[in-house]
Amino acid sequence: MTAGVLVLHPWWGLNDDVKAYAERLRRERYEVGAPDLFHGRVATTIEAAKSLSGEVSKNWQSAMTEIEDALDKLQADRVAVLAWSMGVWFSWQLAQAHPDRIRGLVSYYGYGEIQPGKSLPPILGHFAENDEFEALDDVRKTEKALADGGHVAQFHVYPGTKHWFDEPSRPEFDRAASEQAWKRTLSFLDKNLRP
Repeated sequence: MTAGVLVLHPWWGLNDDVKAYAERLRRERYEVGAPDLFHGRVATTIEAAKSLSGEVSKNWQSAMTEIEDALDKLQADRVAVLAWSMGVWFSWQLAQAHPDRIRGLVSYYGYGEIQPGKSLPPILGHFAENDEFEALDDVRKTEKALADGGHVAQFHVYPGTKHWFDEPSRPEFDRAASEQAWKRTLSFLDKNLRP
């Protein structure tokens, strides 16, 4: 059986950070798919990122179709979805739509919605301690709601970090936290994709 990871980019787009992460996964012998929801455009400012992600939000069904196409192209029997911020919502939707294919979710500083009557695969969450977009109280409430609903989820909060701590091109990048998250992610992927 083959293992694959579908990588969903943050609101900056499919930039060098995301491409480098995808390449690291390939070096770990995972098949990797990384759809470009911005079609070649990359944001370097928050204002530009808001604009590009806003376009995707308005046409989220089209974006979901692109993501499902990327999933179909992955030559892997067992797939996990790894996403940052904007991509996380899509990853949770995808997992609930394709429970037979998606075996795990890795979410960086974000979480999605749980649809009534739907199941989710195991979830690994990475969150910043000082995050202007995701309040820690909400993160903990979501983790508890998942546990109460019978879902398997483990959320890690990285002390002293800010949103975007995992992205080397950002000033918020925290190398130690990023490396710790990477090690936890590899362990999670190995457990759920290579049992």
